[in-house]
Amino acid sequence: MEPMPRRSSTARSTSVCGGKPICKRRRPELQFRDLPEDIQCKVLSELPLKEVMRTSILSSKWRSVWSIHPKLRFVGATMCGRMIATGLIQYTSKFVRNVNTVLQRHSGMFVEDFEVQFEFNRELIVHLDNWVRFVVASQTKNLAFDLVPSEFHGRNGRYLFPIEYLDSRSTSCLQCIQLSFVFIKLRSRFNGFPNLRKLDLNLVHVTAKDLEDMLSSCSKLEWLSIVRCHLDDELKVDRPLSCLVHLHVAYCDVTKIQFNAENLKTFVYRGEWHPIDLSQSRELKDVHLHLNGCITLEHALTTLPTALPTIQSLTLIATTRLKVCCPSCLLSLFKFHLAYFLL
Repeated sequence: MEPMPRRSSTARSTSVCGGKPICKRRRPELQFRDLPEDIQCKVLSELPLKEVMRTSILSSKWRSVWSIHPKLRFVGATMCGRMIATGLIQYTSKFVRNVNTVLQRHSGMFVEDFEVQFEFNRELIVHLDNWVRFVVASQTKNLAFDLVPSEFHGRNGRYLFPIEYLDSRSTSCLQCIQLSFVFIKLRSRFNGFPNLRKLDLNLVHVTAKDLEDMLSSCSKLEWLSIVRCHLDDELKVDRPLSCLVHLHVAYCDVTKIQFNAENLKTFVYRGEWHPIDLSQSRELKDVHLHLNGCITLEHALTTLPTALPTIQSLTLIATTRLKVCCPSCLLSLFKFHLAYFLL
């Protein structure tokens, strides 16, 4: 009796239906390494940098893939763990060493996101400057420096962000900037951010004049948040910001807020009551006011319709009891929906 021939792994499987054989092809097994290189890079770019570096151990072909990873996110707690007994200097040195190792092996091309999240101390200054140079050379699109210490009250020292390093090419590439615990001082010839769409400033030291000049250069700005940036002056931008749709101002010790943003749709304010002029914002519909200190509801209802003439929904939250207004002023409530809370 002759031995039965072996069935190859690619052979068709057959079955019978109605007396006729039916051939079934086995679906070929597709592995990740069989994908085109550009697809592999795309998939790996969606992974955290730490996972990509681990993946590079699996295949020699992938050892260079992480070097063009477009999203560089350096978080102290993730890269170095908790600072327990090592001390601040040793902990900072470990973080700096890890970041520099990655940047030295990175191609410096196709960088979309560059983020540093680490508590600021003076040991970082030189390295932060070098990382800004990397941002400039790599034409990064989204930049984030979150340097807020766990205890920042009473600390006046900030990282002086070297805005003079940014040339016209790098400022044109930037689309999103998030800066925390930095000091900004514009040079005499500031190129501006012509393509910036999102700006998030937190605990930033900057003068009202420099802030106005910076914002005036952001003609495509769509989203703006300014939090705990103590201006002690007017927050005023006369130049039209026609693309701005979201404005958030919180605890900035401003004396007045005035923007020329005709397409603004949402405005959020937290802090003490000060004059607000958004009368040019014809599309403004949604306003949230979280007010500290005493303000009469009568004053709010007589002032806001002039300052915010087109709003339809107003959320007004006060930390102290509001003085009840006269009945005639309640007619103003029909101009917009009012959500009124007492904390």
